[in-house]
Amino acid sequence: MIRDQLEQLARIREPEARSKLIRTLVGEYARSEEHEPTPVERELFSRIVLSVFDQLDRDARYELVVRLAKTDRIISDLADRLTQEDYDLSEPVIECSPVISQTALMNLSKAGSNDKRLSVARRPDLSEEISDTLIARSSRNVVHVLLDNADAPFSVKGMLALLIFANTEVEVLAGMAKRAIKDEEFLETLKLVLETDCPLVPAPLKRAVDEDDLERLATTIGDLEREGDIEIDGVRYSRHEASMQIANGELSFDAILRTLFEDERIDAAIWLIGRRLNLADDVVAETLKSDADGAILRLMLQTGIDDKTYRDFLKARCRWLDRNTRTIPELVMRYKAELKKPHAAAAPPSAALGALG
Repeated sequence: MIRDQLEQLARIREPEARSKLIRTLVGEYARSEEHEPTPVERELFSRIVLSVFDQLDRDARYELVVRLAKTDRIISDLADRLTQEDYDLSEPVIECSPVISQTALMNLSKAGSNDKRLSVARRPDLSEEISDTLIARSSRNVVHVLLDNADAPFSVKGMLALLIFANTEVEVLAGMAKRAIKDEEFLETLKLVLETDCPLVPAPLKRAVDEDDLERLATTIGDLEREGDIEIDGVRYSRHEASMQIANGELSFDAILRTLFEDERIDAAIWLIGRRLNLADDVVAETLKSDADGAILRLMLQTGIDDKTYRDFLKARCRWLDRNTRTIPELVMRYKAELKKPHAAAAPPSAALGALG
């Protein structure tokens, strides 16, 4: 029966008739529950649908999504193609398809609509790379869904980004506290960052972890008024999303460092550089305060940052030390010249936070 329809499909040229036949074919293929399709049958069916996909009307595409999007009866290429449809059609595929590729999920995380990113954030099979991308590029409601997804993994870099947000946004602070209560691995990553005296950890969160009292913090935030700024343990927080995003929409070492420069968190930048190079914070701070341009250049070369990040660093350093900016172009040129030399490779990251590389 299905074979006859496939042969008929090959002969039909009218889009309307082709769409109608595809809908019938999809229905029969999906209803054959007593027969599990073989890999060859999945491949054949999916390739045939893909070959005529652009000619199908919306009803035919809807039929395909409703009947097969949440199953493993289609191949990844077809599932990935369905993610490109508007959200009403693509939502079940993005959120539930067991065969959608990690490449498609990453593409959605980078450039999908906010609705599509929300669906990605709810999936149980996310990688740390996808979680990092969602944190860096999405609106904060996606981050909240990610924090609430018990299966979503968080890298050390992702944790640092969350802490940057949590310094000003009470909703992220609350989400981190709630996640740490339910997720031992998340709590251990947070403790790892705390052990390094990271200045990005909000005081209320540090106190809650140290005193094993995360429940109180989460409850306190939940009970606070929804409007206006909020004060917790002497720190002011906002109920609204801060304007700051992670630079470049990614969570590379450069991006996090540039974000800290933009937010004038030189203390946190010093900490981050110290973790990168396995140096004490006071050693990094004293070097950056000095007038030894050569020593500063060599130190920053070891971090592996690019010349644009170095330029942003020099601007932040001038603001920090109230220095004149006139030498910045020359110093950036020197840095770019050094980057081209073979010895300019970054030093190995510290063992404690090697994931920051």
